[in-house]
Amino acid sequence: MRFLDLDLDFFLDCTAYYSGNGRLTSNYKPWSTSKVRQFLEKRCGLSRNSPLPGRILQTHSGVFDFWHTLIQSGNLRLPFDLIHIDAHPDIWVGDGLHLVSTFLHINAEVLRTSLSKKSILPGNYLTFAIAYGWISSLLWVSLQGQPDYLYELNGKMESNLMQLRKRRAESAGRESDSAKDDLCIPFRILFWQKFRTREKFDYVAFSRSPDFTPLESDALIPVVEEYMKQI
Repeated sequence: MRFLDLDLDFFLDCTAYYSGNGRLTSNYKPWSTSKVRQFLEKRCGLSRNSPLPGRILQTHSGVFDFWHTLIQSGNLRLPFDLIHIDAHPDIWVGDGLHLVSTFLHINAEVLRTSLSKKSILPGNYLTFAIAYGWISSLLWVSLQGQPDYLYELNGKMESNLMQLRKRRAESAGRESDSAKDDLCIPFRILFWQKFRTREKFDYVAFSRSPDFTPLESDALIPVVEEYMKQI
């Protein structure tokens, strides 16, 4: 199954990396209605004549709860492919998760232990879904290409993974069982102008993310809603 995860903060002229108290200032300009429609129709393959079942949510924490509800009802089969269209990656990287080339390498047991002391937040909800085995592939469609901090992050995680493999080789059979716990899922980052799909989505979630959007962005919510069937 394929899930479309949209965030209102994607439809801005630039990305806000840190939220303040309340809405962003008017220095952040939302896309025009026509540009949003063109993106949804030409690049996401959506149609107002055939709205996609989904839900409008305040934050990404609500998206996680929405997934859980769909999974519990049997309507969302696991694992599912996720297309994450957002100004931010929303992946918290810690013990048990390493990004190498076009794959996320995961030790689910270690990752779940690491997450057990954390709450589900907009900046890490994808990590929780990955740790629970819900996601089979992840595509992040970004507003401004791959940010510089992800390049730095890649290098750090590749180094960590190399050290992990070296320790396993030195320990020979002692860590072979934990190595079997490692999984990997395809992970890609695409600048939005390079993204285009005609493959059908099964569900959509649309986050308002008020901490990362100006008040003027709210005018786009009913525009996106025209492509959705609220469930």
